Amino acid sequence: MKNIITKFTTAAAILFTAASTLPEAQATNVTIDGGGFYSVRNIEGYHGNGVTQSGRYTNLGSGYYHNTNYGMDFLTNHSSYKSGSMSFEFWAMPYYKATTGIILMTRYVDPLTAYTSNPNISRFGSGVALNANRFPEIDLWELTSSVGWKFRSAFRFTVKDWL
Repeated sequence: MKNIITKFTTAAAILFTAASTLPEAQATNVTIDGGGFYSVRNIEGYHGNGVTQSGRYTNLGSGYYHNTNYGMDFLTNHSSYKSGSMSFEFWAMPYYKATTGIILMTRYVDPLTAYTSNPNISRFGSGVALNANRFPEIDLWELTSSVGWKFRSAFRFTVKDWL
């Protein structure tokens, strides 16, 4: 009898340890809510090795970079699970509602607990300089335990701008 109890206790301890080391994300519904903004300033300069990014990408490569600021009113987790780490990204799209484009800047966002919202998300840094007329877009990606980075939400600006 003691042997069975010991086996159950050992199995429970192993399961608890394994569960606590798994990535945070489950099937969460994380969205960008409210209004968005962006500001692309004069060319900051040339960076031969690129500049440090965070989120899904850590380096977008060498080239010219603008001082860039972008943000949203809220990031909201509508699910009953804690989200995974998130990548809050600024993109340049060739046409409105395009599904692929050029990433200009990416920044890390902490996970959100169940049914919570993070207000006034804003990120400042160096964004890739395009000197092209594109549609700006802000995207949100979440790191999930099953498929890695998963697209969650986007805010599309309807005005084409020089990025």
